[in-house]
Amino acid sequence: MTTRTAPAARSTREPMAIPTPRGPVSAAVVAVVTGPIGLPPIVSSLDAQVDRAIINSRDVLLDDDLQLALFFLHALADTGVVGVDSRWAGDAILATVRSMLESALDEALRDQLTRRGAAGLTGAERLEAFLAEEASEAELDEFLAIAAVSSQGVMVPALVAALERAGLDCTSGHYIDAVDVRVLTARTTATMYAATAPRRSKSAPAPTEVVPLSACIAAAERRFGVAAADQAPVPSVRTEARKLARDARKYAEHAAADHTLDAWMHAESALRHCDVIEHDRVLSAAALAVRDVDVEQVEVGQVDVGQLEHAR
Repeated sequence: MTTRTAPAARSTREPMAIPTPRGPVSAAVVAVVTGPIGLPPIVSSLDAQVDRAIINSRDVLLDDDLQLALFFLHALADTGVVGVDSRWAGDAILATVRSMLESALDEALRDQLTRRGAAGLTGAERLEAFLAEEASEAELDEFLAIAAVSSQGVMVPALVAALERAGLDCTSGHYIDAVDVRVLTARTTATMYAATAPRRSKSAPAPTEVVPLSACIAAAERRFGVAAADQAPVPSVRTEARKLARDARKYAEHAAADHTLDAWMHAESALRHCDVIEHDRVLSAAALAVRDVDVEQVEVGQVDVGQLEHAR
């Protein structure tokens, strides 16, 4: 693996950058929290708007707008968001909206598990094996961007080191616009079940949040010559609530991993085309490389990148 010039190291717990909204709900949430606190809300009846969006959603698990809104609210309550007053984290309406979105996510996951069960969800294991042995440099670059979003708020030094060695940006939330909705869903699922997991006693610490695709991330880190941290042991499942959380996380991880592998197997980028990719030297080159496009031809103008994107 070639070591590239890395940007300066950054804190893994810094506030998240504001992502580009993916629909009316995420746009409304961003509009509310970027407005002045303590004044009449910029968006009226936000909870009613979210309720309608949930009812009208074809698939909550694949709804970019709803999952990004929930992802944003989770970050607001955890690391905070750049340029957003921290007092918004305690806003009652936003708490209601978060609860509504989590209830919809929980219901959708339960429905999927009832219909297909957790058996045969091997996407994460297959992606881990692929990253460990077969993934190209371009595919590893793309996965590190996915890993940065999957690890939002809980990014460990090993991942930061791998991002730096790849020449990628370590800014919190930088690659959110670039990842598929399934990555957001895996992250929101893990955060939701960590927050609602039962404790042995009132004084017991909150359960440790499980990072989606953690084994895959460790495999990619090792390919960059970074000693990955030992994987936390999977806690025993003794209650139905914990079994649900385990299976739901596994389902969401499988969906994200399966989509990533499927894209690469069809010579497609696993990332969304967006401004972040266009302005990122490493990932713009990776997106072309995974599609077997000669980067040098693009640089001399022999290949029109815009036409390539419209042809997808």
